[in-house]
Amino acid sequence: MRKFSPLITLLLLLLWVKPHWGQSGNQSDVTAPNPLNIMPPQRDGATGNEITGSSGGVDRAAYAAQLQQSSNTGAIALMEEYQAFEFCNFLEIERCGPVPTATEIVTTLNQSWQMTGQKSAFIYIVNLPTEIQIVAVFPGERGDPLDLETSIVRLTVTTQSPQQIENLIRQFRRDLTNVRQPQAFLRTAQQLSAFLIEPLMPELAARDIDHLLFSLDEGLRLLPMGALHNGEQFLIEQYGVSLIPSFGLVDIGYSNVRNANLLAMGASEFQTQPNLEAVPLELAFISRLVWPSQVWQEEEFTVANFIAANQERVFGIIHLATHATFVPATEGESYLQFSDRPLTLPELRQIVRTLGWTDQDRPSVELLILSACQTAVGDRQSELGFAGLAVQLGVKAALASLWQVSDLGTLALMSEYYQLLSQNPNKPQTLRQAQLNLLQGKVKLAGDGSVDRLILSNGEIIPLTPRLQAQGDLDLRHPSLWAGFQLVGDWH
Repeated sequence: MRKFSPLITLLLLLLWVKPHWGQSGNQSDVTAPNPLNIMPPQRDGATGNEITGSSGGVDRAAYAAQLQQSSNTGAIALMEEYQAFEFCNFLEIERCGPVPTATEIVTTLNQSWQMTGQKSAFIYIVNLPTEIQIVAVFPGERGDPLDLETSIVRLTVTTQSPQQIENLIRQFRRDLTNVRQPQAFLRTAQQLSAFLIEPLMPELAARDIDHLLFSLDEGLRLLPMGALHNGEQFLIEQYGVSLIPSFGLVDIGYSNVRNANLLAMGASEFQTQPNLEAVPLELAFISRLVWPSQVWQEEEFTVANFIAANQERVFGIIHLATHATFVPATEGESYLQFSDRPLTLPELRQIVRTLGWTDQDRPSVELLILSACQTAVGDRQSELGFAGLAVQLGVKAALASLWQVSDLGTLALMSEYYQLLSQNPNKPQTLRQAQLNLLQGKVKLAGDGSVDRLILSNGEIIPLTPRLQAQGDLDLRHPSLWAGFQLVGDWH
């Protein structure tokens, strides 16, 4: 049984789940400490009182009270434990590592900075009954002794209720995809920015931060942080942005993705869902870049071929150009659509375990890309499924879309991303640059009289099919076409 310190026992609000035995995923030497079994007790070890809610879930009121009373390091421990149990229990991950301490987080951020030259801040945002708590952890300055007092900044922003922020997020998502009012999103983007990021801006500027790692609370996890706006520019124009479930649930061992094998699979025609006209162009483009690749498409894009390909070879990059849907349990299982059938996420988890993706002695899948996702807003299970995508499949990082992006918009973003990734193996840096290149008009649609080609930032031309030419009135600069693509997991 996992042992907790008296402090964590008092702070932790546990979920009561059946014990599991096994391994959650590839964890490298520089990840949080080795995984231990999780078998949470039903009662508080110090008082004997029950500390779960009456339904067996987390008692959010008690969680909020304990968090507000905690020291900075105690709050970090509590938030890490809370996120770990949220994800590990929901996703039925058989083993999760012990939570990292604040000291370990600062040390890892320092090591990452020295290794990549990218200076990252790790930011928790928690939506409490009458306030938002923002807890930021920064790497220390090079050469200085570790000082937790200066490495942790904690801010409180007053709100009316958690629903105030969640309602703003829902409205923001609707505004972003409102084609009739393309600038409608700016109002909610600025309101959310004022609550969630503007209070921290002076610290980020003073510390010369390059990249923001967000661990977001329930109800916030499907927020496209990069599209927040301060009235002058998007957050993505100032910083790189990544989402992680928690610091302890990320595998951050470095490996150069330019040395990986690529498996590219997808389909353009579906029986019960909209066709994805750009998939053949998407697969053709990425498979002719620097990576040794296998391509399976249309009727060959089957579950059996996915399994067979992964049994035959280890792929560092897996690209699935197909419908992927994260839905509430009341609407069925979340799934990926193969040409022969939908594959539910629980089925996929079982397949990847059988394939050995979660074995420690197997090379990691560095990057899984789902280029046509749709995720339900305002549902806890949907957001845990999306934000926990990398964790549940044992991959180091996953890139997926929060909403269904048009075929042409997806082709533009994905082609630009892979073109950049073939030159720079830093996954979040290249995603940010690809998004900026769309925003700044460096990736564009062109034609003589009517649109007939896509031009990437390096001048490369992708001719468009007649059906894609019919979508040619898109403005690739609009955030609805680039902001939905979210990198989850390892930020190197």
